[in-house]
Amino acid sequence: MVRPKWKVFRFKGLHYRHLYTITYAPPHLSLLADQCTSLHQLKQIHTQMIITARIHDNYAASRLLSFCALSEYGNLSYALRIFNSINEPNSFMWNTLIRAQASSSNPKQALLLYVKMRRLCVTPGKHTFPFVLKACSNAMCVYVSKQVHCHAIKFGLDLDLHVVNGLIRAYSVSRVLKDARRVFDEIPERNLSTWTTMICGFAQNDRYSDAIQLFERMLKDGMEPNGATLASVLSACAQSGSLQLGEQIRVYMEENGIELGVILGTALVNMYAKNGVVVEAEKCFSGMRERNIATWNAMICGLAVHGHAKEAINFFKKLEQEKVMPNDITLVGVLSACCHAGLFDDGEGIFHSMKELYGIEPKIEHYGCMVDILGRNGKLLEAEQLIRGMIWKADVVIWGSLLHACQRHENIDIAERVVKEILLLNPNSHGVYVVLSNMYAEAERWEDVVKLRKRMKEVSLKKTPGWSLVNVAT
Repeated sequence: MVRPKWKVFRFKGLHYRHLYTITYAPPHLSLLADQCTSLHQLKQIHTQMIITARIHDNYAASRLLSFCALSEYGNLSYALRIFNSINEPNSFMWNTLIRAQASSSNPKQALLLYVKMRRLCVTPGKHTFPFVLKACSNAMCVYVSKQVHCHAIKFGLDLDLHVVNGLIRAYSVSRVLKDARRVFDEIPERNLSTWTTMICGFAQNDRYSDAIQLFERMLKDGMEPNGATLASVLSACAQSGSLQLGEQIRVYMEENGIELGVILGTALVNMYAKNGVVVEAEKCFSGMRERNIATWNAMICGLAVHGHAKEAINFFKKLEQEKVMPNDITLVGVLSACCHAGLFDDGEGIFHSMKELYGIEPKIEHYGCMVDILGRNGKLLEAEQLIRGMIWKADVVIWGSLLHACQRHENIDIAERVVKEILLLNPNSHGVYVVLSNMYAEAERWEDVVKLRKRMKEVSLKKTPGWSLVNVAT
């Protein structure tokens, strides 16, 4: 018997011997793929698998594909090349690639891959549908979600909890909450993830009372919430003004020793800040070991909205001192704070240096804040020029902000131009007639008042009734 000849290859501490012949393949090449720390290393192992014919073994090829598709050191395009070179990929390989594509910048590719899988008569399993439904969620394809739902029913997997969670999430992201709730109600048993996904779906779609009611029902059923559940409910409490429930959740967290991590801590800060309890919001903020930009935004925007403009600006300065990079939401909050605090020069300076200092291109929300700053400062012509010079198309809100500034500073000339712009965008904005009529009356331009009143009758002006909401604690 002739002894096989070995050859040694090494790279970054990893080493293995392989044969010159292809009659014997080292059994651990597939394990080395899991130890790679670069694509270059993976390509070397891929080469050895080809030389030793190990690539024809589905397990070894699947380990190679898994690293390439899912690892931070991998490369999705290279993974596709490996996949396309395999004669008969098994379901694990299909699932791996669908999973990678679902989380990519183009999740629709995962859906196309699933279609190809079905055309080749490869049977999807319980691990396939959650990845496909994740692609539906990321691509917001509600019609595809319904088709996948039908496929899950066909293969008897529609009651699998992983599939159910994917369906609820996919429908919720596409704002089809009726279908999401139907899926939730039809399953005989639910786990914590199912409850959390449905509560989160309600909260993210502004159905705050439904989120809170479902949370209370979950507690009655004896289900213990986790951090993700509590974060979703706290978000609902923040938007709905349910301070009492928010405080009960905080007590529950303290009694059960639930750690105040970044996500849960930010949700708690946001809940207190949105409800105007800024002292408690600051306590929670200070007690957090770790914060992200969302935590800072919750604090800055909450202070700005409730009239604590100077405190909001101080938090922004503290953010800069700690070298935390702000985002567009941060700057909307601080610009709003500058406006309410009368710090017009500071606001203008921040606005004009957004791109240079923070690399953030001003959006229409930032322009809206800037128009408000200029309007309050009496710089009405500059505000008008700023609106007309935007790369964004001005909406009724931003023109309306300028109109109220014109009314405050009694500038009828600009107000007339603004009213024309608003009516072009929305001919039913009858309230602008009332504002302009009042301005004419205050300037004692009675002929213009009469003309405008006549015009108001011609368009059958009807005043929009006001409404209010009172939340009564019981």
